[in-house]
Amino acid sequence: MNKAKNLIAVSELKRLLFTISDYHLNVCFRYRLIGEMWKPNFFRVIKVTDESVLLNDEHTNKLISLTDLSLIMQFEIDAPVHHYIPHNHYELDPVEST
Repeated sequence: MNKAKNLIAVSELKRLLFTISDYHLNVCFRYRLIGEMWKPNFFRVIKVTDESVLLNDEHTNKLISLTDLSLIMQFEIDAPVHHYIPHNHYELDPVEST
């Protein structure tokens, strides 16, 4: 595995989430926060703003608001978008996050 290909800046993640939301793509998103395990479900991206990302967990019918994307350690998507591969674990660049 080429780790450099899987290292993503927070700004790139935000751009990816904007793309999913703006184009109403049938792509869900799953993540792992720093110090936590992977979230068990994939989430539908509902809305992305400069301040937050609103996700829907369709399994539990709950909304999740992420206000600080730099707390995400890793993420994956369940369908291809541009050069992003489904079910591939991407890591957020901790240097770019600060």
